[in-house]
Amino acid sequence: MFVEVILPLSLPGTFTYHVPVELQDQIMTGKRVIVQFGKQKIYTAIVKNISDVSFVNIDTKPVISILDDLPVVTNLQLDYWQWMVDYYLCTPGEILAAALPSALRLQSETTLLLHPEYKTNSSALSEREFYLVEALEKEKQLTVANVSKLLSLKQVMPVIKSLLLRNVILIEEELTERYKPRYATFVRMTAMAKDEQYMQELMPSLERKAPKQLDLLLNFIRLQQDDDRESIAQTYLLKKAKSSSSILQSLVKKGVFELLNEAVDRQNFTNEEVQPPFVLSADQQQAYLEVQGAFEEQKVVLLHGVTSSGKTEIYIHLLQEALLKGKQSLYLVPEIALTTQVINRLRKHFGNKLLVYHSRFNDQERVEVWNKVLDHQFKANNEGQVIIGARSAIFLPFSNLDLVIVDEEHDSSYKQSEPAPRYNARDSAVLLASMMKANVLLGSATPSLESYYNALAKKYFMVTLERRFGEMIMPEVTIIDVRDALKRKQMQSHFSTKLLDMMKSALAAGEQIILFQNRRGFAPVLECKNCSWVPHCINCDVSLTLHKQHGQLRCHYCGYSIIPPTSCNACGSNDLRMKGFGTEKVEEELQVLFPEHQIARLDHDTAKSKRSFHRLITDFENGDIDVLVGTQMVTKGLDFEKVSLVGILNADQLLNYPDFRAHERSFQLMEQVSGRAGRKHTSGKVAIQTYNPSNAILKFVLNHDFKSFYNHELIDRNKFDYPPYFRLIECTVKHKDEAEADRAAKVLARELTEVFGKRVLGPTHPNIGRIRNYYLRQVMIKLERKLSVKQVKQRLQKALDFFQKEPAHRSVILHVDVDPQ
Repeated sequence: MFVEVILPLSLPGTFTYHVPVELQDQIMTGKRVIVQFGKQKIYTAIVKNISDVSFVNIDTKPVISILDDLPVVTNLQLDYWQWMVDYYLCTPGEILAAALPSALRLQSETTLLLHPEYKTNSSALSEREFYLVEALEKEKQLTVANVSKLLSLKQVMPVIKSLLLRNVILIEEELTERYKPRYATFVRMTAMAKDEQYMQELMPSLERKAPKQLDLLLNFIRLQQDDDRESIAQTYLLKKAKSSSSILQSLVKKGVFELLNEAVDRQNFTNEEVQPPFVLSADQQQAYLEVQGAFEEQKVVLLHGVTSSGKTEIYIHLLQEALLKGKQSLYLVPEIALTTQVINRLRKHFGNKLLVYHSRFNDQERVEVWNKVLDHQFKANNEGQVIIGARSAIFLPFSNLDLVIVDEEHDSSYKQSEPAPRYNARDSAVLLASMMKANVLLGSATPSLESYYNALAKKYFMVTLERRFGEMIMPEVTIIDVRDALKRKQMQSHFSTKLLDMMKSALAAGEQIILFQNRRGFAPVLECKNCSWVPHCINCDVSLTLHKQHGQLRCHYCGYSIIPPTSCNACGSNDLRMKGFGTEKVEEELQVLFPEHQIARLDHDTAKSKRSFHRLITDFENGDIDVLVGTQMVTKGLDFEKVSLVGILNADQLLNYPDFRAHERSFQLMEQVSGRAGRKHTSGKVAIQTYNPSNAILKFVLNHDFKSFYNHELIDRNKFDYPPYFRLIECTVKHKDEAEADRAAKVLARELTEVFGKRVLGPTHPNIGRIRNYYLRQVMIKLERKLSVKQVKQRLQKALDFFQKEPAHRSVILHVDVDPQ
């Protein structure tokens, strides 16, 4: 018997192993198996196919062991992975690495131990070798990481190789299991305590001598009846009964209770009073009925609703409907920050039926959610599940998927850029739903041009919500001409007098403010006034950004950092000036301008963990923060009832970015962040600062006019062969030698031109030509939509394989991005 397995490596295709006779009864598609790859490394692989066909002249290695009683990956998932491999031109191993929680992927760790025949001879060892041997004599075995720490060396392989060659040490590969269930202490009544006569004798005794113990016992009985379960968590019981562990121990000694350890969920959204969905408004009810009707005819529906129109309540009603059918639902959100607020809303309605899955959760939490979704197929009395998550949630092992909701479907965060697979979760979710015969709802106030185009072309069904919930009017937008304000001396640092006056009025009324600046850090550029020298990253072709709080100049691409220089490296001048501004500088200046108010910042630097995300969002929601300064994180679907003013500090930075999607992204970001203003009890205001107030995109934002923007943008897209009229595939060549990157890119462009003709553009230099010491060159392919996607990908893959197999290109890294964002 043979198996084809997928290894978590960036290698094309599957690999064949034979199954020892003693394991053949256990082998199944989708199970994890341990296999050796290469001379020593051991990996967890997923079984893709099983065959008893003899592989002539192939010397296969055996499967070492099988890890699972039941498959952890479904057959449908394997089909889905294969679609991703074919469509996004990646490898099965890259899909596996992206899909499977890392705690389910065991990988061997190299450990060192002394050779059993080695006889101590310290005179033949160098100082470092002696330290290592001495440590092995004490510890018996060490990992390579331990050795590196012990010797204070990053490169320890020369020392290890020297000892290996002289048979001083041996190397072994050891597998480590990373997933560990969490256990908690539970309280259960003993068999003796369940006897009615025993309890009748015990109760009066406790009432006379130990009333606190009786109170704890009665609370246990009440909670047991309410929760309908035999055992109750010790911490929960003591909290509800307002009792102590010493009182509990007394009842244990009397034989009333026994304590036991049980595995518990790391995510627990138990809610004693699960609320039904809110009653929909007339507009919402109409949209809800239209969505339901559309699902009868067409599986994909675009819900185009203006900001604050109440799309989330429609989502909740649809999720409730799927839940009552005992089905699974997937609710995708683009930003992890957004999940904090949405989770708080959903948990009130779905309690423990709600599962949360995204990359900020640790390995243990992700495995538990994976197993719950997987186990759904084996439960006889299915109660349904609602899974909310960021883009990686599309890889969960669904078996009974009924509904997929993609909220803020236009958002570029749904696109994975690095590493491969470079997939778009929105598009992939549509395909997943199609495979599982599930419905899809794409929701947005500013749909992507592709989705809106598909809706107008009748590929999708479109439902619109044109009015805000509660008859709230759309925010009033004011365009502020920064150039004119500078002439009139009406600018205070980066704030116009008009914006500051609007902020003072809002704060005086006890309202909150959001300020949007799409650049983090303190200042994007530090420049010598005398000679214009700018500190640059040593690894990337970008200037270093000043982060004043940490006292560093940082590269946002590779993480390189230095202490800010006090003088110019080129001319020695001490006159170094900061140019531009980021969120950190805005925050600092606001603290000076409004010292009596609380200012906070929401960006990548302040919200690195799920806890910091949650704290910032909760503090702003509770009114503990008056002004929130942020990057794109503040634009995405957040709902704060006291926000009356939104300020966009530098619209030109968005509008002038050199990318064909710049205008689309600018309109979406400005319209989305504008939608944060005036959502409940206040009429909202939006102030947009710009050097070019006559820009057409700003006029569309001024009037909240998506349809006119769409028609305007489509003219250029059609004229220059861009989506939605054409498909794009971007090939990036990377090499540490610039001349080699240029040469390889030209060869690639020539070979692709032989296949696709004038559809191939380039090679060109990207906006940033070097990242992490790799020089980048790009070749773009523009393909008409009428062409067969399958045939195009097959021809392209063949050309790319030919390019990569040439000996001259062995050191060249090639990345392929299908449908780049």
